[in-house]
Amino acid sequence: MIDSNKIIAIFQMIASRVVNFKLETKEVGKNKEKVNIKNDFDYEVIKLEEHDEAYYGVVQFKSNFVAKKGKSILFKINIVYEGKFIGDKNALKQEDFKKMLELNGVVALSQFTRSYVLSATALAGINPPVRMPMINIHQLRKLKEEEMKQSEKA
Repeated sequence: MIDSNKIIAIFQMIASRVVNFKLETKEVGKNKEKVNIKNDFDYEVIKLEEHDEAYYGVVQFKSNFVAKKGKSILFKINIVYEGKFIGDKNALKQEDFKKMLELNGVVALSQFTRSYVLSATALAGINPPVRMPMINIHQLRKLKEEEMKQSEKA
């Protein structure tokens, strides 16, 4: 085993919470029609501060799910998961810390969201429970940057 003090990252999550969670369900018919689930994902850096020894940041990961059977909506899920992070100021530049928030932070929060949605839908009687797909965080960040550039031009 390797001593954890030798491998602790310079970027750490210090807290997390579910900011918002909403699950709406409709009665399910008996037909065997295929269920289609549409997912939308986003993230937002809420806070980025510089302190004496560390950077402090807050990021939110946002997810929406809509399940349809034909044209009928079976359920909707909206969730916002928030994480608070710190980074060693002596080892990171502020821009690198922001990038870590957008990549490492969002990866961690997406997995918390995945677990939360799976558990909540199982407890709500949705069978099978909703399994959020793995997502490419690099692609999410790239598309978000492109979207922001487009909105700045408009």
